[in-house]
Amino acid sequence: MRLNAPAALTTVALVSLLFCVPVWGQQLSADYQPGYPELVDRAYGQDQELVNGMQYYNHHPRSLGNPYLLEGFVHQGSVSIRGVIYNNVWLKYDIYAQQVEVEYRTLNGADNQVVLVGVRVDEFRIGEHLFRNLSFNGEPELFYQVIGSGRMICYISWEKKLIPRVSDSRFTEEYTAPKRKYLLELDGEISEFLSKKDFVKLFPEDNRKKMKKLVRQNSMQFRIASPAQLNLFLIAASNLLNEDQQR
Repeated sequence: MRLNAPAALTTVALVSLLFCVPVWGQQLSADYQPGYPELVDRAYGQDQELVNGMQYYNHHPRSLGNPYLLEGFVHQGSVSIRGVIYNNVWLKYDIYAQQVEVEYRTLNGADNQVVLVGVRVDEFRIGEHLFRNLSFNGEPELFYQVIGSGRMICYISWEKKLIPRVSDSRFTEEYTAPKRKYLLELDGEISEFLSKKDFVKLFPEDNRKKMKKLVRQNSMQFRIASPAQLNLFLIAASNLLNEDQQR
């Protein structure tokens, strides 16, 4: 049995991310079919707060570009909301507004997007990219991309900005290219770094010469490195530290 979604909603909830059931609002549509509440209850029980979200609206329709990471396309992934994991959902990560959006298809074939409540999102994964809602040094919580494991973990925060466009009748603003900021967790201690030189200085003095050589051998450019490159580099750096410790 398939159910019709309401025509217009301001506050909506995802009825079923797992089964792609549409959203509902404060009023049911006129052709509501019996069994609708029972489907919701079987999917999530009484605590539907876990899947509440806001209807997505484009607040910058005359802007050039897009606010998203990963080229603005919707990607298959998973999201954890207050400890409940939802797999096989379609996600976008807006790094301008710092929000996660879920895209789904309504019964009439239209694509719709819901903005998840950020403070309720523990983590999400888009393809092989893992993001966690974290706070460091008393700063407000942000979504950080997490790369690495063990004694060396890299946390990346992403952002885009809107800048004015001059003498353009079509667009009033445009989104910048994505920019990143790095934190490195080394043996439990977290520090910020901006460059290769900063990165090397985070290590004990006895290891810096070898770490500098490793950076040079890998032609490491943190400003443009892909997650796969970073992951391989962190593995090599961890192995180098472990080798030195064992001597």
